[in-house]
Amino acid sequence: MIKQLSLRARVMWAIVLLVTVISTLFVGVIWEIKVRLEAVAFGHMVSDQLTLILESPVGPAQFDDTLLRDWHLYYGDALNALPEQFAALPEGSHHSVRIDERYFQVEVRAADSGLVVLSQDITEWEQQEHWLLQLLASGTLLVLIVATFTGYRASLAVLSPLQALTEKLSSIRPDQRGVRVATDTYGSDVSRIARAFDLYLERLDRFVEREKYFAVAASHELRTPLSVVMGAVEVLESQSASQPASFSRALQRISRACHDMLGFIEVSLLLSREDARPVQSAQQTQLGQVISRLVEDHDAQLKARHIEVQQQINNDLLLDQSESIAKVVLSNLLRNAIEHTSDGLIFIRLQGSRLSIEDTGEGIAADQLERVFERSYSTKQQGTGMGLDLVRRLCERFNWKIDLSSVVGQGTRVDIDFGSQPNG
Repeated sequence: MIKQLSLRARVMWAIVLLVTVISTLFVGVIWEIKVRLEAVAFGHMVSDQLTLILESPVGPAQFDDTLLRDWHLYYGDALNALPEQFAALPEGSHHSVRIDERYFQVEVRAADSGLVVLSQDITEWEQQEHWLLQLLASGTLLVLIVATFTGYRASLAVLSPLQALTEKLSSIRPDQRGVRVATDTYGSDVSRIARAFDLYLERLDRFVEREKYFAVAASHELRTPLSVVMGAVEVLESQSASQPASFSRALQRISRACHDMLGFIEVSLLLSREDARPVQSAQQTQLGQVISRLVEDHDAQLKARHIEVQQQINNDLLLDQSESIAKVVLSNLLRNAIEHTSDGLIFIRLQGSRLSIEDTGEGIAADQLERVFERSYSTKQQGTGMGLDLVRRLCERFNWKIDLSSVVGQGTRVDIDFGSQPNG
């Protein structure tokens, strides 16, 4: 429960607890010293008085206790009037023996002439003792109240700079660069923390700048050779009339692969941007056609693993995003289904705004299922763990809902809800 408290509450409770423990120990020690001293003082006084009575020439029989206020001697026949509280006491000195509302110091001694009991009424002293106890308790409560107020004020003074730093850090947006939080208003201790944050933010800025530069530079350098390849393919396609049909199909696959790489570059640039603005395509993407072309492109892998694909496309869903984005998502899901299935079936269903890809493959264990969307995590020994992480990031960017379920030995199913999209 303490771990759930705020830092300010912990500081307050620590101060209050410390003051309470110290005050309680102080009061307890003072009280114990007072009781012990009182017991010794009264014990010696009553014991010495009884010794004088027993050693006097007249003896206890001639002692007149009416001459001494608050004293009473029980001896001989007077023992018949001995209170039962005194009668139950063993031989020795006894402090603060209570009878009704009165307190007595009692000395019990066995003399040659019989049992002798001498008592002194110490009620007034005990009442003073109780008053002192109430005073100490009231003082402890007052100290506790003062400690609570002091702890609250101290927590404000100590934690206000830290709270100001926290609010400053919370206000930083992910797309902000060059932000620094260290100021002279935090105080020496918190300022050191703020300066450490500034050093971290500076390193982070440099890292983000390098990543953005790499993404832009890589896309630029990759687009040029791809454009050359695509141009060469177009030249070959214009001269393919005299070539066999397999030659034309190979050129088409090369062309689609080049377009897919350009699409992947587009997706990489999209994800490298810090803003959440979606990329609108000049033309809407027909998802059903994308699915059919992807199945055709993976025909060789499907045949090699003896996999049958069944498609149920009830409508032609139109996406506002570019075709390359849809291809990256669907190709990764389809490729995973193929890699985890052998001599089985892959069923693709598109109904309304919901797409499901279900296979009859090996399935995924429950402990692995929770981590399949993590970056660099893969259930395959040679896998990179990038595919499903890329799918997850794209779905998050466009607010598509993705759900994955799997049973070991029965297969895996992935559902994507594209939300409100126009239909063809």
